[in-house]
Amino acid sequence: ELSDLENVFYDCLVFYSPAGIDSLFKNFPDFKQKDTRIAVFGAITKKTVEEKGLKVDIYAPSPKFPSMTMALDNYIAKANKR
Repeated sequence: ELSDLENVFYDCLVFYSPAGIDSLFKNFPDFKQKDTRIAVFGAITKKTVEEKGLKVDIYAPSPKFPSMTMALDNYIAKANKR
């Protein structure tokens, strides 16, 4: 039960499994991504996010970023250069 967080907004949400995305929509059925960045680990998790109509901003693993930490570090470094 996370309804007390309904008016809390995050810069980034990180998901490691489709269950996390299911939980997000169970607790917040009207969730809109807006400016929230979404990071995902794994192809199945990425597919689930996209099926919900959300945009994946940060993805791991990849040859360049085998860990979520590396992918997040890269994204933050690029974002801070703007």
